[in-house]
Amino acid sequence: MSEQLLKAGEVASMLCMSTAWVLDKWEAGELPGFRLGARKGGPVRFRKSEILEWLEQGRRGPEIGPRPEALP
Repeated sequence: MSEQLLKAGEVASMLCMSTAWVLDKWEAGELPGFRLGARKGGPVRFRKSEILEWLEQGRRGPEIGPRPEALP
């Protein structure tokens, strides 16, 4: 299965953060992604599924589940 790759700007929009923040987190090893090609300075790409998984792992608060039944 082929998954569309996202650019840093697209991830930034998805997370409501700046592109610089996304790249800083990626360079620090805190955000999953990879560089295309072996050369330094090549473009960085992200898999949407990995970004969504990263968000879930860092989520705080109650689990989201089905709504409880309304009381009579």
